[in-house]
Formats: sequence, C-alpha cells, structure tokens
Amino acid sequence: MPPNPGSGTVPPVAPTASRGRVPDRAPAPAHWSGAPATWAHRHPAGRAVSLAVGLSALGGAVALGGTRDKVLWFCAVAPDTALLIGIAGAPTWHRMPSYAVRPYNLLHSPAVPAVLLTAAALTGRRRLAVAGLAWLGHIGWDRACGYGPRDAAGHVTR
Repeated sequence: MPPNPGSGTVPPVAPTASRGRVPDRAPAPAHWSGAPATWAHRHPAGRAVSLAVGLSALGGAVALGGTRDKVLWFCAVAPDTALLIGIAGAPTWHRMPSYAVRPYNLLHSPAVPAVLLTAAALTGRRRLAVAGLAWLGHIGWDRACGYGPRDAAGHVTR
C-alpha cells in the first residue's frame, strides 16, 4: 500500500516469503557466537596470542617452581582429567559425552587459574602461583591448538 501523500506514514514491512511472518529481531552476525571467551581458538591471531600466553605462563611456572616441581606438572595436566570422565563413553575422539562437557568446560575456564593466581597474590604462596601459571599455560596451549570450550553435544565450538 503506498504511503498517504503528506501524512508522513511509512507502509508496513512486508511479511517474509519463507514463513509468512515478520521476523521478531534481526539475526545475529555470523562471526559473533555470543560467548566472548571463545574467540581465542577461532582466529589465527587469537591462536597466536593464546600460544604466547601459554608459553609465557609455562615459562613463569618453570622459573618459579623448577622443571621437577610436582605441583607444576600436576596442574599442567589437571584440566584434562575431565577427558578421563568421558573417555569410555565417547562416540569419537572429537566428541565427548554430554555428561563430561560441563567438567571439561569448567576445568578449561580461565577462571580457575585466575582464582589460583589471585590466591597466590593475596597469600604470597609460591606454590599457588606455580599452580595458576601451569594451569593457565595448559589452557593457552589448548586454545593455540584449536581446542576451545565444548558445546552441549560435546563438540569443540567452532
């Protein structure tokens, strides 16, 4: 319907042909996942930053604790204990069972090393700093290799 001359009104938006209704909102841009913490493993620049953070954190942990420090090695592999939870029920190497997704995402969250490093700063305990840096190094290395958080189905988010 054409607008009324001089009325200043605009004709209504035509319904979409595919569903016969007007969409409620515009679709989200394709590059935004809604989760700001997932950017690092998706883009080459993010992977490079993750690699730098991971190697720096591991280097700092080695400098503080030494190469034979048990806390360093335990915390460098501890995030992958979540993989052991679902290894028997995993349908493929790239997909983990849904019951193992939450522990995996929690252990691979930067919040864990942040808590450890904050506790180290507040208490002055070297072992907490080594643990936080080793954990952060593991997460940085994983993100640099393209492994980020898992979705509900158990796949690495892309």
